[in-house]
Amino acid sequence: MGQVLKLINCFDCGHAVSVNATACPGCGSKHLAGPPTLGRKRTPIPNVEARNDRNIFVIAGMLGAIGAVYGVATSLGPWTAALLGIAYGVGGVLIGVPLAGLLNITRRLWS
Repeated sequence: MGQVLKLINCFDCGHAVSVNATACPGCGSKHLAGPPTLGRKRTPIPNVEARNDRNIFVIAGMLGAIGAVYGVATSLGPWTAALLGIAYGVGGVLIGVPLAGLLNITRRLWS
């Protein structure tokens, strides 16, 4: 006996096409069963941009403030207090921004 051909309808034009076909003879579509899907979709995190901005601001601000307090506390006079406070404050911010960025990027690993 002969084999029974299995046919599916082309996703794009609806033409009957063999399941072994590489393209639809009616429209030439390469995706007979529809466009390929990319696995499961993650649920979006609500207000993620606002939370990312707040994390960067808080972490960078806190480390900047800690650096400024440390600079003032270790200084010998008012001029060195101002200079060291600014220098250590900027250093704290420069450390805090990448640290907060890393926290924002890896947030999905914990949820």
